[in-house]
Amino acid sequence: MRCKPFKDLRSGAFVANLEDPGGVQANAFGCIDPGGEHVFAVQANKALWQVWDWSKKPTYRASLPEKITAMAFSPDAALCFAGAASGTLYIWMMSTGTLLRCWPAHFREISQILVSSDGGFLVTASADSAVHVYNLADVLGDAGAAKPFHSWSGHSLAVTSLAFLGGGSTPRQVVATGSLDRSVRLWDVGTGKPLLTRSMPAQVHGLSAGPSASELFVASGNGGLCSLATSNFSQDSCPYIGHTGAVHSCATSFDGSRIASCSDVDRVRVWETRTRQCVAQLHASRDVKISAVRIVRKLPQMPGLPPFQPFQRMLVAAHEMPSVSRCFSGRDTALKHRMGPYTKTDEILDHVQWISGAEAAKPATDAAQGDGEQDLGALLEEARQGQARWAKVAHQLYELLTERGLDTEAKALANSGASR
Repeated sequence: MRCKPFKDLRSGAFVANLEDPGGVQANAFGCIDPGGEHVFAVQANKALWQVWDWSKKPTYRASLPEKITAMAFSPDAALCFAGAASGTLYIWMMSTGTLLRCWPAHFREISQILVSSDGGFLVTASADSAVHVYNLADVLGDAGAAKPFHSWSGHSLAVTSLAFLGGGSTPRQVVATGSLDRSVRLWDVGTGKPLLTRSMPAQVHGLSAGPSASELFVASGNGGLCSLATSNFSQDSCPYIGHTGAVHSCATSFDGSRIASCSDVDRVRVWETRTRQCVAQLHASRDVKISAVRIVRKLPQMPGLPPFQPFQRMLVAAHEMPSVSRCFSGRDTALKHRMGPYTKTDEILDHVQWISGAEAAKPATDAAQGDGEQDLGALLEEARQGQARWAKVAHQLYELLTERGLDTEAKALANSGASR
Protein backbone atom coordinates (compact mmCIF):
# COMPACT_ATOMS: atom_id res chain seq x y z
CA MET A 1 0.00 0.00 0.00
CA ARG A 2 1.38 3.39 -1.02
CA CYS A 3 0.28 6.83 0.09
CA LYS A 4 0.20 10.23 -1.55
CA PRO A 5 1.07 12.84 1.09
CA PHE A 6 -0.36 16.36 0.83
CA LYS A 7 1.28 19.14 2.84
CA ASP A 8 0.64 22.83 3.36
CA LEU A 9 2.86 24.85 1.01
CA ARG A 10 3.67 27.50 3.63
CA SER A 11 3.91 25.60 6.91
CA GLY A 12 4.85 22.13 5.69
CA ALA A 13 2.17 20.56 7.91
CA PHE A 14 0.45 17.38 6.70
CA VAL A 15 -2.99 18.07 5.23
CA ALA A 16 -3.97 14.59 4.05
CA ASN A 17 -2.50 11.18 3.31
CA LEU A 18 -4.33 9.37 0.52
CA GLU A 19 -3.95 5.62 0.16
CA ASP A 20 -3.12 4.22 -3.26
CA PRO A 21 -2.66 0.50 -4.00
CA GLY A 22 -0.18 1.10 -6.83
CA GLY A 23 2.10 3.57 -8.56
CA VAL A 24 0.71 6.70 -10.21
CA GLN A 25 1.28 8.04 -13.70
CA ALA A 26 3.29 11.26 -13.49
CA ASN A 27 1.05 13.25 -15.88
CA ALA A 28 -2.23 11.62 -14.87
CA PHE A 29 -2.95 12.93 -11.40
CA GLY A 30 -4.11 16.22 -9.89
CA CYS A 31 -7.41 17.99 -9.20
CA ILE A 32 -10.58 17.51 -11.23
CA ASP A 33 -12.46 20.67 -10.28
CA PRO A 34 -11.10 24.24 -9.93
CA GLY A 35 -12.02 24.32 -6.25
CA GLY A 36 -9.74 21.38 -5.45
CA GLU A 37 -12.50 19.27 -3.87
CA HIS A 38 -11.55 16.06 -5.72
CA VAL A 39 -8.12 14.56 -6.37
CA PHE A 40 -7.68 11.95 -9.10
CA ALA A 41 -4.88 9.56 -10.03
CA VAL A 42 -4.37 6.95 -12.75
CA GLN A 43 -2.44 3.83 -11.81
CA ALA A 44 0.83 3.32 -13.65
CA ASN A 45 0.50 -0.42 -14.27
CA LYS A 46 -3.25 -0.89 -14.56
CA ALA A 47 -6.11 0.55 -16.60
CA LEU A 48 -7.67 2.02 -13.47
CA TRP A 49 -8.30 5.49 -12.10
CA GLN A 50 -9.36 6.65 -8.62
CA VAL A 51 -10.84 9.75 -7.01
CA TRP A 52 -10.49 11.05 -3.44
CA ASP A 53 -12.47 13.78 -1.69
CA TRP A 54 -9.57 14.35 0.74
CA SER A 55 -10.46 11.31 2.78
CA LYS A 56 -7.88 8.53 3.17
CA LYS A 57 -9.72 5.92 1.13
CA PRO A 58 -10.73 6.48 -2.51
CA THR A 59 -14.36 7.50 -2.87
CA TYR A 60 -14.56 6.34 -6.49
CA ARG A 61 -12.69 3.74 -8.52
CA ALA A 62 -13.35 2.69 -12.12
CA SER A 63 -11.67 0.87 -14.98
CA LEU A 64 -10.41 2.43 -18.22
CA PRO A 65 -10.39 1.04 -21.78
CA GLU A 66 -6.58 0.68 -21.77
CA LYS A 67 -3.46 1.88 -19.99
CA ILE A 68 -3.68 5.66 -19.68
CA THR A 69 -0.48 7.75 -19.59
CA ALA A 70 -1.92 11.30 -19.43
CA MET A 71 -5.20 12.80 -18.22
CA ALA A 72 -6.66 16.31 -17.96
CA PHE A 73 -10.03 17.98 -17.45
CA SER A 74 -11.75 21.02 -18.90
CA PRO A 75 -11.76 24.14 -16.67
CA ASP A 76 -15.40 23.50 -15.68
CA ALA A 77 -14.74 19.77 -15.09
CA ALA A 78 -17.38 18.86 -17.67
CA LEU A 79 -15.05 16.89 -19.95
CA CYS A 80 -12.26 14.40 -19.32
CA PHE A 81 -9.37 14.00 -21.79
CA ALA A 82 -7.21 10.89 -21.57
CA GLY A 83 -4.18 9.84 -23.61
CA ALA A 84 -3.24 6.16 -23.85
CA ALA A 85 0.00 4.25 -24.24
CA SER A 86 -1.13 3.34 -27.76
CA GLY A 87 -1.41 7.02 -28.75
CA THR A 88 -5.22 7.03 -28.66
CA LEU A 89 -6.99 10.11 -27.32
CA TYR A 90 -10.32 9.75 -25.47
CA ILE A 91 -12.91 12.42 -24.55
CA TRP A 92 -15.62 11.59 -21.99
CA MET A 93 -18.52 13.60 -20.64
CA MET A 94 -18.16 13.56 -16.87
CA SER A 95 -21.87 13.85 -15.99
CA THR A 96 -22.91 10.76 -17.99
CA GLY A 97 -19.68 8.86 -18.71
CA THR A 98 -20.46 9.05 -22.45
CA LEU A 99 -17.47 8.49 -24.74
CA LEU A 100 -17.78 11.47 -27.09
CA ARG A 101 -14.68 11.05 -29.24
CA CYS A 102 -11.87 8.52 -29.64
CA TRP A 103 -9.16 8.60 -32.32
CA PRO A 104 -5.46 7.69 -32.82
CA ALA A 105 -3.85 11.07 -32.17
CA HIS A 106 -0.21 9.84 -32.03
CA PHE A 107 1.89 6.87 -33.05
CA ARG A 108 3.33 6.31 -29.56
CA GLU A 109 2.21 6.98 -26.00
CA ILE A 110 0.81 10.39 -25.14
CA SER A 111 3.06 11.97 -22.52
CA GLN A 112 0.99 15.02 -21.50
CA ILE A 113 -2.32 16.78 -22.19
CA LEU A 114 -3.08 20.44 -21.57
CA VAL A 115 -6.36 22.35 -21.91
CA SER A 116 -6.24 26.12 -22.38
CA SER A 117 -7.48 28.29 -19.53
CA ASP A 118 -10.53 29.35 -21.55
CA GLY A 119 -11.33 25.77 -22.62
CA GLY A 120 -10.89 26.69 -26.28
CA PHE A 121 -8.17 24.33 -27.42
CA LEU A 122 -6.36 21.13 -26.46
CA VAL A 123 -2.63 20.37 -26.71
CA THR A 124 -1.17 16.85 -26.71
CA ALA A 125 2.49 15.77 -26.55
CA SER A 126 3.83 12.32 -27.30
CA ALA A 127 6.87 10.07 -27.27
CA ASP A 128 6.76 10.23 -31.08
CA SER A 129 8.27 13.77 -30.73
CA ALA A 130 5.11 15.46 -32.09
CA VAL A 131 2.83 18.04 -30.51
CA HIS A 132 -0.74 18.54 -31.76
CA VAL A 133 -3.10 21.46 -31.10
CA TYR A 134 -6.87 20.87 -31.48
CA ASN A 135 -9.74 23.34 -31.55
CA LEU A 136 -12.26 21.84 -29.13
CA ALA A 137 -15.22 23.36 -30.93
CA ASP A 138 -14.19 21.52 -34.11
CA VAL A 139 -13.37 18.28 -32.29
CA LEU A 140 -16.73 18.15 -30.52
CA GLY A 141 -18.76 19.44 -33.45
CA ASP A 142 -17.43 17.36 -36.37
CA ALA A 143 -18.35 13.71 -36.73
CA GLY A 144 -15.32 12.84 -38.86
CA ALA A 145 -11.76 12.20 -37.80
CA ALA A 146 -10.42 14.92 -35.53
CA LYS A 147 -7.66 16.91 -37.21
CA PRO A 148 -5.28 19.27 -35.40
CA PHE A 149 -5.06 22.82 -36.67
CA HIS A 150 -1.35 22.82 -35.73
CA SER A 151 1.18 19.97 -35.65
CA TRP A 152 4.67 20.72 -34.37
CA SER A 153 7.57 18.37 -35.04
CA GLY A 154 10.60 20.46 -34.08
CA HIS A 155 11.90 18.02 -31.44
CA SER A 156 14.04 15.02 -32.37
CA LEU A 157 13.19 12.88 -29.31
CA ALA A 158 10.18 12.32 -27.07
CA VAL A 159 8.34 15.41 -25.83
CA THR A 160 8.06 15.07 -22.06
CA SER A 161 6.35 18.24 -20.87
CA LEU A 162 4.08 21.13 -21.88
CA ALA A 163 3.34 24.52 -20.35
CA PHE A 164 1.12 27.48 -21.25
CA LEU A 165 2.53 31.01 -21.32
CA GLY A 166 -0.22 33.59 -21.19
CA GLY A 167 -3.80 33.55 -19.93
CA GLY A 168 -7.11 33.74 -21.73
CA SER A 169 -7.16 37.59 -21.77
CA THR A 170 -3.78 38.05 -23.48
CA PRO A 171 -3.61 38.68 -27.22
CA ARG A 172 -1.28 35.75 -27.85
CA GLN A 173 -1.18 32.20 -26.51
CA VAL A 174 2.24 30.54 -26.35
CA VAL A 175 2.98 26.87 -25.63
CA ALA A 176 6.34 25.74 -24.24
CA THR A 177 7.55 22.20 -24.99
CA GLY A 178 10.38 20.26 -23.34
CA SER A 179 12.00 17.14 -24.72
CA LEU A 180 14.57 14.43 -24.11
CA ASP A 181 16.61 16.05 -26.90
CA ARG A 182 17.74 18.62 -24.29
CA SER A 183 15.81 21.53 -25.70
CA VAL A 184 12.93 23.83 -24.78
CA ARG A 185 10.88 25.43 -27.55
CA LEU A 186 8.23 28.15 -27.62
CA TRP A 187 5.39 28.05 -30.16
CA ASP A 188 2.75 30.61 -31.14
CA VAL A 189 -0.69 28.99 -31.00
CA GLY A 190 -2.26 31.61 -33.25
CA THR A 191 0.14 31.28 -36.17
CA GLY A 192 1.60 27.85 -35.43
CA LYS A 193 5.12 29.17 -35.95
CA PRO A 194 8.11 28.42 -33.70
CA LEU A 195 9.19 31.45 -31.68
CA LEU A 196 12.32 30.55 -29.72
CA THR A 197 14.54 27.55 -28.96
CA ARG A 198 16.82 27.03 -25.97
CA SER A 199 19.32 24.19 -25.54
CA MET A 200 19.60 22.74 -22.04
CA PRO A 201 22.52 20.84 -20.42
CA ALA A 202 20.43 17.71 -19.79
CA GLN A 203 17.19 16.03 -20.75
CA VAL A 204 14.10 18.06 -19.88
CA HIS A 205 11.63 16.26 -17.60
CA GLY A 206 9.19 19.00 -16.59
CA LEU A 207 8.06 22.56 -17.32
CA SER A 208 6.01 25.02 -15.31
CA ALA A 209 5.09 28.66 -15.95
CA GLY A 210 4.20 31.32 -13.41
CA PRO A 211 0.95 33.31 -13.50
CA SER A 212 2.65 36.31 -15.16
CA ALA A 213 4.25 34.10 -17.86
CA SER A 214 7.50 36.07 -17.43
CA GLU A 215 9.39 32.99 -16.20
CA LEU A 216 9.51 29.40 -17.36
CA PHE A 217 10.78 26.83 -14.86
CA VAL A 218 12.65 23.81 -16.22
CA ALA A 219 13.28 20.51 -14.38
CA SER A 220 16.09 18.53 -15.98
CA GLY A 221 17.93 15.26 -15.55
CA ASN A 222 21.22 16.54 -14.14
CA GLY A 223 19.71 17.57 -10.81
CA GLY A 224 19.00 20.99 -12.21
CA LEU A 225 16.05 23.28 -11.65
CA CYS A 226 16.29 26.66 -13.34
CA SER A 227 14.15 29.53 -14.58
CA LEU A 228 14.27 31.08 -18.04
CA ALA A 229 13.15 34.63 -18.78
CA THR A 230 10.57 34.42 -21.57
CA SER A 231 11.28 37.99 -22.66
CA ASN A 232 14.96 37.16 -23.28
CA PHE A 233 15.15 33.44 -23.92
CA SER A 234 18.88 33.44 -24.68
CA GLN A 235 19.73 35.02 -21.34
CA ASP A 236 21.59 32.87 -18.80
CA SER A 237 19.27 30.71 -16.72
CA CYS A 238 18.78 31.32 -12.99
CA PRO A 239 19.59 28.07 -11.15
CA TYR A 240 17.92 26.68 -8.03
CA ILE A 241 20.75 24.82 -6.29
CA GLY A 242 19.96 21.99 -3.89
CA HIS A 243 18.81 18.81 -5.64
CA THR A 244 21.37 16.03 -5.95
CA GLY A 245 19.46 13.70 -8.28
CA ALA A 246 17.48 14.07 -11.48
CA VAL A 247 14.57 16.48 -11.05
CA HIS A 248 11.44 14.83 -12.44
CA SER A 249 8.82 17.54 -12.07
CA CYS A 250 8.14 21.11 -10.93
CA ALA A 251 5.00 23.12 -10.18
CA THR A 252 4.41 26.84 -9.56
CA SER A 253 2.07 28.26 -6.96
CA PHE A 254 -0.93 30.30 -8.10
CA ASP A 255 0.63 33.60 -6.99
CA GLY A 256 4.06 32.73 -8.37
CA SER A 257 5.83 33.13 -5.01
CA ARG A 258 6.68 29.43 -4.55
CA ILE A 259 7.77 26.55 -6.73
CA ALA A 260 7.89 22.87 -5.75
CA SER A 261 10.16 20.25 -7.32
CA CYS A 262 10.82 16.57 -6.73
CA SER A 263 13.74 14.19 -7.06
CA ASP A 264 14.46 10.56 -6.22
CA VAL A 265 17.31 11.40 -3.86
CA ASP A 266 16.12 14.33 -1.76
CA ARG A 267 12.38 14.03 -2.40
CA VAL A 268 10.38 17.29 -2.55
CA ARG A 269 11.76 20.79 -2.13
CA VAL A 270 9.83 24.07 -1.91
CA TRP A 271 11.57 27.21 -3.17
CA GLU A 272 10.93 30.93 -2.87
CA THR A 273 11.04 32.35 -6.39
CA ARG A 274 12.18 35.83 -5.31
CA THR A 275 15.38 34.62 -3.63
CA ARG A 276 15.68 31.16 -5.30
CA GLN A 277 16.27 29.67 -1.83
CA CYS A 278 14.90 26.36 -0.55
CA VAL A 279 12.44 27.20 2.24
CA ALA A 280 11.16 23.68 2.96
CA GLN A 281 12.05 20.06 2.28
CA LEU A 282 9.32 17.44 2.45
CA HIS A 283 10.46 13.89 3.08
CA ALA A 284 8.55 10.69 2.37
CA SER A 285 9.24 7.02 2.99
CA ARG A 286 12.53 5.85 1.50
CA ASP A 287 10.86 3.03 -0.44
CA VAL A 288 8.53 5.46 -2.25
CA LYS A 289 9.59 6.93 -5.59
CA ILE A 290 8.26 10.43 -6.18
CA SER A 291 7.79 10.97 -9.89
CA ALA A 292 5.75 14.21 -9.97
CA VAL A 293 4.59 17.06 -7.78
CA ARG A 294 1.46 19.23 -7.94
CA ILE A 295 0.39 22.39 -6.11
CA VAL A 296 -3.33 22.32 -5.31
CA ARG A 297 -5.44 25.32 -4.32
CA LYS A 298 -8.37 24.18 -2.19
CA LEU A 299 -11.11 26.81 -2.22
CA PRO A 300 -14.09 26.85 0.17
CA GLN A 301 -17.73 26.99 -0.88
CA MET A 302 -17.24 25.81 -4.43
CA PRO A 303 -20.06 23.96 -6.23
CA GLY A 304 -19.63 20.21 -6.05
CA LEU A 305 -19.42 17.79 -8.93
CA PRO A 306 -22.26 15.47 -9.93
CA PRO A 307 -21.92 11.77 -9.00
CA PHE A 308 -19.16 10.08 -10.99
CA GLN A 309 -20.30 7.78 -13.77
CA PRO A 310 -18.31 4.86 -15.22
CA PHE A 311 -16.53 5.75 -18.45
CA GLN A 312 -18.07 3.99 -21.44
CA ARG A 313 -15.82 1.98 -23.74
CA MET A 314 -17.94 2.27 -26.90
CA LEU A 315 -18.43 5.43 -28.91
CA VAL A 316 -21.92 6.86 -28.83
CA ALA A 317 -23.75 6.95 -32.17
CA ALA A 318 -23.73 10.30 -33.98
CA HIS A 319 -27.51 10.72 -33.71
CA GLU A 320 -27.40 9.87 -29.98
CA MET A 321 -24.52 12.17 -29.06
CA PRO A 322 -25.58 14.64 -26.36
CA SER A 323 -25.10 18.35 -26.94
CA VAL A 324 -21.96 19.74 -25.35
CA SER A 325 -22.10 23.44 -24.58
CA ARG A 326 -18.76 25.20 -24.46
CA CYS A 327 -18.26 28.75 -23.17
CA PHE A 328 -14.87 30.28 -23.93
CA SER A 329 -14.76 33.06 -21.34
CA GLY A 330 -11.18 34.02 -22.02
CA ARG A 331 -11.85 34.82 -25.66
CA ASP A 332 -14.90 36.86 -24.70
CA THR A 333 -12.79 38.95 -22.30
CA ALA A 334 -10.09 39.52 -24.91
CA LEU A 335 -12.68 40.53 -27.52
CA LYS A 336 -14.36 43.03 -25.19
CA HIS A 337 -11.00 44.53 -24.27
CA ARG A 338 -9.99 44.96 -27.91
CA MET A 339 -13.37 46.30 -29.06
CA GLY A 340 -13.63 48.79 -26.18
CA PRO A 341 -12.04 51.77 -27.97
CA TYR A 342 -14.42 51.30 -30.93
CA THR A 343 -17.68 51.08 -29.00
CA LYS A 344 -17.74 54.40 -27.15
CA THR A 345 -21.06 56.23 -26.88
CA ASP A 346 -19.77 59.36 -28.64
CA GLU A 347 -18.64 57.33 -31.65
CA ILE A 348 -22.05 55.67 -31.91
CA LEU A 349 -23.77 59.08 -31.85
CA ASP A 350 -21.37 60.48 -34.48
CA HIS A 351 -22.05 57.47 -36.68
CA VAL A 352 -25.82 57.97 -36.37
CA GLN A 353 -25.49 61.70 -37.14
CA TRP A 354 -23.43 60.92 -40.23
CA ILE A 355 -26.09 58.50 -41.45
CA SER A 356 -28.78 61.12 -40.84
CA GLY A 357 -26.82 63.76 -42.73
CA ALA A 358 -26.19 61.43 -45.64
CA GLU A 359 -29.89 60.61 -45.87
CA ALA A 360 -30.88 64.31 -45.78
CA ALA A 361 -28.39 65.20 -48.53
CA LYS A 362 -29.88 62.84 -51.07
CA PRO A 363 -31.32 64.53 -54.17
CA ALA A 364 -35.01 65.10 -54.13
CA THR A 365 -35.33 63.07 -57.30
CA ASP A 366 -34.60 59.88 -55.36
CA ALA A 367 -38.06 60.08 -53.79
CA ALA A 368 -39.68 59.75 -57.19
CA GLN A 369 -38.06 56.46 -58.10
CA GLY A 370 -39.76 53.08 -58.34
CA ASP A 371 -41.75 51.26 -55.69
CA GLY A 372 -38.83 48.93 -54.93
CA GLU A 373 -36.53 51.82 -54.10
CA GLN A 374 -39.24 53.40 -51.96
CA ASP A 375 -39.54 50.22 -49.95
CA LEU A 376 -35.77 50.16 -49.54
CA GLY A 377 -35.81 53.77 -48.40
CA ALA A 378 -38.50 52.97 -45.84
CA LEU A 379 -36.42 50.11 -44.48
CA LEU A 380 -33.36 52.36 -44.26
CA GLU A 381 -35.37 55.01 -42.45
CA GLU A 382 -36.68 52.46 -39.98
CA ALA A 383 -33.14 51.18 -39.35
CA ARG A 384 -31.88 54.74 -38.86
CA GLN A 385 -34.61 55.47 -36.32
CA GLY A 386 -33.80 52.27 -34.48
CA GLN A 387 -30.13 53.21 -34.30
CA ALA A 388 -31.05 56.66 -33.03
CA ARG A 389 -33.20 55.17 -30.27
CA TRP A 390 -30.42 52.83 -29.15
CA ALA A 391 -27.90 55.67 -29.27
CA LYS A 392 -30.17 57.79 -27.06
CA VAL A 393 -30.45 54.96 -24.54
CA ALA A 394 -26.68 54.46 -24.58
CA HIS A 395 -26.12 58.18 -24.04
CA GLN A 396 -28.51 58.24 -21.08
CA LEU A 397 -26.80 55.21 -19.59
CA TYR A 398 -23.39 56.83 -20.00
CA GLU A 399 -24.60 60.01 -18.26
CA LEU A 400 -25.93 57.92 -15.37
CA LEU A 401 -22.59 56.09 -15.03
CA THR A 402 -20.75 59.41 -15.09
CA GLU A 403 -22.98 60.89 -12.37
CA ARG A 404 -22.29 57.90 -10.11
CA GLY A 405 -18.56 57.83 -10.85
CA LEU A 406 -18.63 54.37 -12.39
CA ASP A 407 -16.85 55.32 -15.60
CA THR A 408 -13.35 55.36 -14.04
CA GLU A 409 -12.47 51.88 -15.29
CA ALA A 410 -13.65 52.67 -18.83
CA LYS A 411 -11.53 55.83 -18.93
CA ALA A 412 -8.49 53.93 -17.62
CA LEU A 413 -8.83 51.31 -20.36
CA ALA A 414 -9.25 54.02 -23.00
CA ASN A 415 -6.16 55.87 -21.75
CA SER A 416 -4.07 52.68 -21.69
CA GLY A 417 -5.22 51.87 -25.25
CA ALA A 418 -4.28 55.38 -26.40
CA SER A 419 -0.83 55.15 -24.79
CA ARG A 420 -0.14 51.90 -26.63
